Amino acid sequence: MKRIIILLLITVTSLALFAESAKSEAIGSLDTAKSLVQSGKYLKAQEELDYAKAKISELLAEDLIKYIPDAPAGFTQEDKTSQSLGQAGAIIGSANAIAATGTYSKDDMSFDLTIAVGGLPGKTGGLMGLAAMFGGMTDMKTKTIRVKGYNATLEYDDDDESGTLTIKVGENITVLVTGENLVDADAMKTLAEKVDFDSLLKAF
Repeated sequence: MKRIIILLLITVTSLALFAESAKSEAIGSLDTAKSLVQSGKYLKAQEELDYAKAKISELLAEDLIKYIPDAPAGFTQEDKTSQSLGQAGAIIGSANAIAATGTYSKDDMSFDLTIAVGGLPGKTGGLMGLAAMFGGMTDMKTKTIRVKGYNATLEYDDDDESGTLTIKVGENITVLVTGENLVDADAMKTLAEKVDFDSLLKAF
């Protein structure tokens, strides 16, 4: 138990130092960009602004991971990560997109739950881009459902025992659950319902 507590303290300290470093770098780049603009070096100023934006995206990604839910009863959380998608985020509509992903299991079933912020789900290519990055798309049966009051698209393939649940939260937030070796599609909804959608929407 003591060892676990020490490891947790080291992790928390490391995250705090990372956030402080990213914040300092963002502020430094903004100050440099201001000086460059004043001296007429606009291209260099733009590069500094791009760097500052990248650092801010990293900070936002660290905040986003807090919304990856704990495992529901009967599930096990295997891992959770977050990242700034950078230029790869253009696939879902924004070069400044961020994402956080949790991986889960239940018996022989496995799941990924991804929260993406900064894309434009609902517009052409948005949801297809998300599926291509985090789960893929196959010939699935599709239906529209609601998850905790939010509109969602549920896709399920009986033959492959795989599925995708895509939930639109506001204009720029998408929650995507993918599952493999599914007994049925209800397990994806059970996992998605653990997300605090209202708090997520207020924060981002």
